[in-house]
Amino acid sequence: MAANITKVPLLRAVATRGYASCPPAPIGGIHDYEVKNTTLPNNLVVASAENECPISRISIVFRAGSRNETHENAGVTHTLRICAGLSTKNATQFAITRNIQQAGATLTATSDREIVSYTLEGTRKAVEKTLPFLTEVATQQVFKPWEVSENVGRQRLELAIRPPQLRAIDLVHKAAFRRGLGNSLYSAKYNLGNISSETLQHYVASNFLSGRAAVVGLGVDHSQLVKYAQGLALESGEGTSNPSPYFGGEIRSDKGGDFAYVAIAGQGAPWKNSKEALAVSVLQKALGGGPKVKWGSVDNGALSKVVGGEGDAKYALNTFNASYSDAGIFGVLIAAPEATAGKIVQAAFKLLKAGNLTDADVNRGKNQLKAALLIKNESGSSAIDFLGSQAAVLGSAKSPSQVVAEIDSITTADVNAALKKVASGKLSIASVGQLRTVPFLDELK
Repeated sequence: MAANITKVPLLRAVATRGYASCPPAPIGGIHDYEVKNTTLPNNLVVASAENECPISRISIVFRAGSRNETHENAGVTHTLRICAGLSTKNATQFAITRNIQQAGATLTATSDREIVSYTLEGTRKAVEKTLPFLTEVATQQVFKPWEVSENVGRQRLELAIRPPQLRAIDLVHKAAFRRGLGNSLYSAKYNLGNISSETLQHYVASNFLSGRAAVVGLGVDHSQLVKYAQGLALESGEGTSNPSPYFGGEIRSDKGGDFAYVAIAGQGAPWKNSKEALAVSVLQKALGGGPKVKWGSVDNGALSKVVGGEGDAKYALNTFNASYSDAGIFGVLIAAPEATAGKIVQAAFKLLKAGNLTDADVNRGKNQLKAALLIKNESGSSAIDFLGSQAAVLGSAKSPSQVVAEIDSITTADVNAALKKVASGKLSIASVGQLRTVPFLDELK
């Protein structure tokens, strides 16, 4: 055997059900489920929901996103994500891949500015069989230097294929927060290959702690998931906090070409203020989040109505909203021909600074937000991300139906107050592409 992993099932009761004696559940599982939360003595959060789906999912989530990087290890979370599934203390890379594939399961790693998560999904029997490998990948890394160096080419490819829209969002974070949340999701080109195995081990030891982690499951038994979480070999502690205040500013990256990609943003709302965060989310939908019909071109948002008469209509715009544990950013992303980009940016800026939403706008925004939330959570992979983000950042998770009830309580006054907060604060702007007509931040009126 290439791996020395215990054969004792860690989640034996994840799933034995007599479907002959109960009504059949939808193939995708039920969507109005109860979420159970438990906090262990070492502050590890466990959250789960039984959605009656034949596919089970378990995630180990850490508050170890790119906001925790320093100048010395910039890009370490990008390397960490790329290196998921390499050899661990008890299993080789080949053994991990072969055993998971043979069982018909999948293991994925994702990261953002707030969290790093490892997710195992498959049939209930497959998850039970391969769960030890999730434990290995998430908690028993060794980062052999030759394996780490072999993945630099993949990092280089991810940098090369980034679309300019993503680049603009990345830069507006840097303009808004400078450090912390301003750190990029990607390693800088000059730092490719410079993240050593020692750097990765130190980052994991500093951030993969029980007080910064959560274990979440969908389609699993909660008591068994708690037992599994209790057996994880995680160091105790909370680590160091990394507050990231909003500053505002401007970054321009003139790349030439025929289009300009511009992100204009203001201060949003943190997750810990749930009412304000939901008000900003409603604001995003009310201003306009793009067409709601596949292949459609009609957007009835307030932003589209204001900008609609500008230029030759060959442009795209969308609102974006990102809430983090202690801060948030909200704004508008514009892609337009360089000749008309300036006028469109100016029109969007005016709405952010002087806009006022009606009851009809807010009601439409609330309905769209509820629909988007519920449709997204029909996908098990999105639902486990939804639970994992809440559990790791907030210390507990809510079901989609609970969040929908909170959305219903948001008023027009709450949404206009959120818009006023954005307008009254200092804005940030990031521009990528041909910037001949794009105004500087101090030129916007």
